[in-house]
Amino acid sequence: MDAKASRSQLNVRVSERLEREIDKKRIELSKELGFIPSRSDVLRYALADYLSFDIDKWEADGRKVSRK
Repeated sequence: MDAKASRSQLNVRVSERLEREIDKKRIELSKELGFIPSRSDVLRYALADYLSFDIDKWEADGRKVSRK
């Protein structure tokens, strides 16, 4: 899939506790990224790590998303 490929939406339900943890991670990541990533970004990072997938090669939501 290339950067111009269509994107699909995935709806995920999480507990309030997990939502709070995701939000804490957003703030933590903002210090190294220079912006506050979306909840979707945090989930993409987590899934990429879990799946051993190099997210830096792909775009998310029409913008380059990198943790470097």
